[in-house]
Amino acid sequence: MRHIRQNGLKLISLCLTFCFLLSHDLLARKDASIVICAETGTIHHEHQADAVTHPASLTKMMTLYMTFKAIKEKKLSLHQTLPVSHQASKQAPCKLWLKPGSTITVREAILALITKSANDAAVVLAEALAGTEAKFSQIMTRQAQKLGMTKTVFKNASGLPNMQQVTTARDMATLSRSLYKHFPDFFHLFKTPKFVHKGVVHNNHNKLLRQAGFEGIKTGFINASGFNLAASVVRSNKRIIAVVMGGESAQLRDKKMLKLVEATFIKIKGKPSLHNENNSDSIEHLIQALGPITPSPKSHITHTAYLTDKGTVKVLKAKYNSVDEILNVIEEDKPKLVKVKSSSQKKPQKTTKSKIKASSTQKFKAKNKKSSMTNAKKQKPKKRLKQA
Repeated sequence: MRHIRQNGLKLISLCLTFCFLLSHDLLARKDASIVICAETGTIHHEHQADAVTHPASLTKMMTLYMTFKAIKEKKLSLHQTLPVSHQASKQAPCKLWLKPGSTITVREAILALITKSANDAAVVLAEALAGTEAKFSQIMTRQAQKLGMTKTVFKNASGLPNMQQVTTARDMATLSRSLYKHFPDFFHLFKTPKFVHKGVVHNNHNKLLRQAGFEGIKTGFINASGFNLAASVVRSNKRIIAVVMGGESAQLRDKKMLKLVEATFIKIKGKPSLHNENNSDSIEHLIQALGPITPSPKSHITHTAYLTDKGTVKVLKAKYNSVDEILNVIEEDKPKLVKVKSSSQKKPQKTTKSKIKASSTQKFKAKNKKSSMTNAKKQKPKKRLKQA
């Protein structure tokens, strides 16, 4: 009987371990992205947009949504002071290092979330709106469901690690768009470059604010999620919302976001798409290449547009039968450009050297001629002396 019980316990522990590993794998870092129109919600691009992952500090977008909602309903005011609890003060960085018993205004807390991504300020807002962070998380989740964020569950106000706090790229795009549509008077705050609190300057974590057209919204990172970013971009009076989840680094995440944005706006402007009537390949297809490249059917592509390393769009005119061939040509095009530059730089150097060599040869010949003439003159008087 004892032996059977021991085997039963071993089996249960193995099952629990398997379940943990399975759940950990399901919630592991996901490479996901989506781009939508801010006005209509039309999807321009999506890649694993429904993969379940962790929101990290993108959670603060919902904390801010609830705060803006409370201000709109006159439950809070921007200049209202809020107390800092012991619970709020002991949050993990990033934070403002608020002290228990001190106060912070609603406006300061909002800017602290947007720029510094301050976890202590997030808890201050949560406690002001719901009494406790746990109750506030439940309200956040209910609000998410109302907005259509069907796969999102919130467990805290900041986005600090919690295995049960989950979302998707699609849900974060829905939240970003809701902030834009529901609170236009507050949305401009997301492009705040820096925030000063008690003499300390806190720069916005979103480095893409320096890029043309970028107007926020929020960055996020925890180990379980990777580097996340929700962005709002406006060009030619057209606004898109783009979300990238699971970046390996902040730099790679930003680079991917830039490529997605460039591809989307070129598509919006009406650039030709794959196998269209103009027989051209789209820049979006070439830029994305997220999966394995497969040959396309006979398309007789005559030209293609692609993004160079310098960020400019280049059109390649030729006739190819597959996307593979075009990509190969683009790769071959890079070393050719380098060779042309190097040869053009070396050419004048060779010409200069040859000129110098020629001129030096001429000088040497002239010198020899002059010396021989001098010697001849010197020798003549010697002969005359002998004759005399």
